[in-house]
Amino acid sequence: MQQKTPMKIKETIGRILLVPESAEEQAVLHSIRQAHENLIFQLQREEEGISLINLGPKEVACNVAINILYGSESESISLISNLGHTPFVMDGVQYASVEAFWQSLKFGEVERKEIAQLFGKQAKKIGKKETYKKHITYQGEKVRVGSPAHWELMKKACLHKFTQHHAAQKALLETGIRPLYHKPRKDSLAIPGPIMAGIWMDIRSKLRKEKNISSRHLDLLR
Repeated sequence: MQQKTPMKIKETIGRILLVPESAEEQAVLHSIRQAHENLIFQLQREEEGISLINLGPKEVACNVAINILYGSESESISLISNLGHTPFVMDGVQYASVEAFWQSLKFGEVERKEIAQLFGKQAKKIGKKETYKKHITYQGEKVRVGSPAHWELMKKACLHKFTQHHAAQKALLETGIRPLYHKPRKDSLAIPGPIMAGIWMDIRSKLRKEKNISSRHLDLLR
């Protein structure tokens, strides 16, 4: 009876290679490769040898940053964007999107009600019809444009959105702990990309804490 030759293990700089010695082993490795391609594994010591722990897709395990844009190929990323159609109610007014709220601040009370129903490129476009003055007024309060108080209004709107709109909340939470950034073709002077991204990540952290969500790949490394 022919004795089976064990699979060879070779170590090179930065790599551990598994070299199949039989057709059966080749088939096993082929199956593993197909099922686990683009996944990250952590080498861990066991009593009988070593094990490879699946930490998940490369983007998740390595915390690859995500650019949040409405024009993203991912529908879930578009929902996170301020332009996404994510109806919510704030201070007794229903808005079709966060962008509708934000752009409406440039206008008077009558126009704000109409703008509140917009989302997507329409909401963005309407804002170009009116330039910012030094201050906007909301709920009777005068707020300097581009100030922390102005940004707090954005955070308030986003918090209402992600609390009330479950699909948007799900999309935000599915980004895990990956860094978010906002880099459109032309950045906003009133609320720069880093400020906007920080708002999304702050809200995400709040929701994760409330729901007691942990990161699976980090748990596996403990």
